[in-house]
Amino acid sequence: MHKFLRLLSRQDLSPPARYGLPILLVALATLVRLVAPLDVAPFLLYMPVILFVAVAVGPGPGFLGTALSTLFAAGFFARSNGAIGATASVFTMGQAVALLQYVVVGFIMVTVSASLRRAIIENEATLRRLDEANRTLVESRASLLAAKAEAEVARRDAEAAKEAAEGANRAKSAFLANMSHELRTPLSAVIGYSEMLEEQAEDMGEAGMLADLGKVKSNARHLLSLINDVLDLSKIEAAKMESYGEDFDVADFARDAAATVDSLVRRKGNRLVLDLGDGLGPMHSDVVKLRQCLFNLLSNAAKFTENGTITVRVRREASGGVDWVSFAVEDTGIGMAPEQIARLFQRFAQADDSTTRRFGGTGLGLALSRAFSQLLGGDIAVDSIPGQGTTFTLRVPAVLQETVQDASEDANADASGDGEDGALADPTLRPPGVAAADLRLVLVVDDEASQRELLSRFLQRQGFAVRTAADGRSGLDLARALKPHVILLDVMLPEIDGWSVLQALKEDPATALIPVVMVSFVAEAGLSAALGAVDAVPKPVDWVKLRTVMDQFRDGGDVLIVDDDADARGRLRSVLEASGWSVQEAGDGAEALRHVLHTPPHVILLDLTMPVMDGFTFLHRLRETPGCADLPVIVLSARDMSPTERSRLAEADGVLRKGEASLREVAAEVRRLDDRQAGPVAPV
Repeated sequence: MHKFLRLLSRQDLSPPARYGLPILLVALATLVRLVAPLDVAPFLLYMPVILFVAVAVGPGPGFLGTALSTLFAAGFFARSNGAIGATASVFTMGQAVALLQYVVVGFIMVTVSASLRRAIIENEATLRRLDEANRTLVESRASLLAAKAEAEVARRDAEAAKEAAEGANRAKSAFLANMSHELRTPLSAVIGYSEMLEEQAEDMGEAGMLADLGKVKSNARHLLSLINDVLDLSKIEAAKMESYGEDFDVADFARDAAATVDSLVRRKGNRLVLDLGDGLGPMHSDVVKLRQCLFNLLSNAAKFTENGTITVRVRREASGGVDWVSFAVEDTGIGMAPEQIARLFQRFAQADDSTTRRFGGTGLGLALSRAFSQLLGGDIAVDSIPGQGTTFTLRVPAVLQETVQDASEDANADASGDGEDGALADPTLRPPGVAAADLRLVLVVDDEASQRELLSRFLQRQGFAVRTAADGRSGLDLARALKPHVILLDVMLPEIDGWSVLQALKEDPATALIPVVMVSFVAEAGLSAALGAVDAVPKPVDWVKLRTVMDQFRDGGDVLIVDDDADARGRLRSVLEASGWSVQEAGDGAEALRHVLHTPPHVILLDLTMPVMDGFTFLHRLRETPGCADLPVIVLSARDMSPTERSRLAEADGVLRKGEASLREVAAEVRRLDDRQAGPVAPV
């Protein structure tokens, strides 16, 4: 029924057809009643016609059909009454009421049918809109499915490209790391030999040769610094860079950094201003990387500023429950535009080509500084105004979350070289009048023959006997067999890397007390100290630093003065050295204990009141140390001691009171105790 009504409502007829339809249908119904008289009321034939017309073509034709059917029904009533002529319009009361009811019902039926027709038409329009929307949704869904398929293909392509890029990046990083090692090794040899030739040229008075050798060394060091920067960047990209936290005072760190670069800043007539905030306090971070970041920022400011001011502002603040330390380097230099700042931290790039031509540089410094700052948990921000200056702000957390990698893995990956067997020290370089047996023996473990030769020649000139080993396994065997006084150990060794050698040395009771100095391109001080090394000297070797490190292992440290008062140490040193003694100094008990473990003196002069470790604790620890139970100790203190304290000094060989015992009396007591030993004869 509903579909039939929908079909009728869709018919769009012209007005004549619409109004002709009820006339035709009413006429047909009347004809049926005349031809085949039915014993039914005429209204029963007309009402379906009226309903059909009202629904099919609208209320107007429906009302017309109602009127016509009423007239024909009245005619049928009159006919059935037999009324003729004047009496033809006379109806009975029932017929009159029936006609009136038919008219009312007809009008109501037409009105309801018209409403039904409008509802059907509106519903049909709504259905058409829904069908259109549904077709749109279907098309959209098909488009989305196609787009999803394309996106999936693009995602797979992107993942494949990412994997290829990561593989290429890993290959590039490995290539850079390997090539950097291969380049750094001969460059280190060039620097070392040029320094040795400088010493010989200076002895020969060849001033012109000195200048040329200085240029060779300077250019080699510059090239080496670039290689080191490239290696650091490749290690950061490969997530192989390590950080080692240590405690230091922020204010002292800033002062030291400013003092170091002050001469560089003044080259162009600039003035360096240090602005330290209140409450800077201590910091736990990788001081080496932090110092390099600050140096790079200060060097950059000095490069682009002339006759201006460079200000370093250091502040400490809390944010998000974390303490942050910021180092702001502000200059009054040439400044930068926003488009220049956008390129600032790109590798091998400066603000623009004109600055590269005018000021030089490789563009690695700032990129490396940002990478280091992010490794330390912070970042670098920049603010600049062209022609007015630039401010770089380095902001790092006060406490570093350390991420120490396995250094042996990198060392093994970088190690190369075929090496040679150990060799005895060159007797021609031995100090005159000194027998080989009297020299302190140093074992050099390095896989590079040139490095072994350089270190051997340097150490022999410093009065040491030298044996060498070309790999870690040979180094361990020689260390156990020779028991050298000191071991200089490279990290990048074949078969067994230096970190593993150091660990094996410290785990073996026979070699645990032998001092080990790491001498390598990757000789990180933090990791070296953690594994038991006494110091670390980076390659290319700074011979002044190495000489300072080796001085503590010389034979001839006859007297060790342990006192926190530098003036008191100086007075004792001058008197003892005038009497022919060699003297070493320590500012507290902990430092003295480390010194004794490396190079035991003949006699110790000990103060009692000191920071870090006082004299009582030092004396107790000393007597517990193997081989130091009989080492002579003279207590020299100005304090009034109680009986309990005197009993604690029973292990001392003598107690002298400062101010009462003269310096000559102290020297005499030192000589007496030294003569009592079965060791070397005291100097005269």
